[in-house]
Amino acid sequence: MSSQSIGVEIHPLGVRTARVSATSRGIVVHQVAEAVFAEGMPFTALRTGALPDEVASVLDARQFRGRTVVAIVDHPSAFLSTFDLAEGFSEELSASIKWYAEQYVPYPIDQAALDFRLRESPYGGQTTVQLMAVENAVLATVMELLPPKRIKVRQIDGVPYALSRLYHTLTAGMEAAFDPSSGRGSPPEPAVLVHASGASGYVVVTRNGVVETMRHVRLGDGSVIALAGKVRETCLHYEVHHPTQSVQAAYATPTTLAADGAQAALSSELGVEVEALDLMPHVTFAGGPDAADAPEEGPRTGWAERFTLAIGAAC
Repeated sequence: MSSQSIGVEIHPLGVRTARVSATSRGIVVHQVAEAVFAEGMPFTALRTGALPDEVASVLDARQFRGRTVVAIVDHPSAFLSTFDLAEGFSEELSASIKWYAEQYVPYPIDQAALDFRLRESPYGGQTTVQLMAVENAVLATVMELLPPKRIKVRQIDGVPYALSRLYHTLTAGMEAAFDPSSGRGSPPEPAVLVHASGASGYVVVTRNGVVETMRHVRLGDGSVIALAGKVRETCLHYEVHHPTQSVQAAYATPTTLAADGAQAALSSELGVEVEALDLMPHVTFAGGPDAADAPEEGPRTGWAERFTLAIGAAC
């Protein structure tokens, strides 16, 4: 990422955008913006012509012109799964994936927008499938907010891909910058990354900038602590399917660790100290903290934490 890119995070309560670029010294943020949707308005009822002025301003197509745009959808209907298909099934790939989705996607398959990515399986003769699904109505709303005729979105991704790209950007070429006090270079890999937002939790194992496995967990009571066991299960699943690899490090977004007892619960389940995926040592605001368009809270009082996913999307 050498030129400026724009990351857009769309979640049930609002939208965040970040225009960023990367240098050898870290990530440069040129502009951030956020807005909340009208109180009481269902997410799937949002329409461009009826958006509050604040939201319409953030999504003004003029700021997107000529720039790469990647959108991240954070929604409770998101379904993420990683599984392997045997060689025979791979020949009928679409049918096999649809069959799998019908078994596990928690709503009727005719109401789901499906997408998938393929990777070579660690087991010979198999294909690894990373499946993503979201309700059709949610995708339709995203396309309404980012109309293709006005905004050219390169891709619409799930949260795990933003986390993986962000982690890779923070660590690539910065051997001693991630945590100088530890005396080590770049964090060891593979690493597990965790993010919790409202009733949704996300877990991703990443290695060399690639998503190895991922999971979306519904947190019925919004408890991050309930997520800890699922993180451990995801790591064990990865290690069983990759016998020569074991998770070497664990990071969680600062908003995740802000919940009471979250860091202790995650660390206890994994048996390693879970650290914060902290952007602040690696993010600078292009105009400086006193610039007219600098984030209102200043450079070290929370804005980078709120824009973690939007910044990760742009990486």
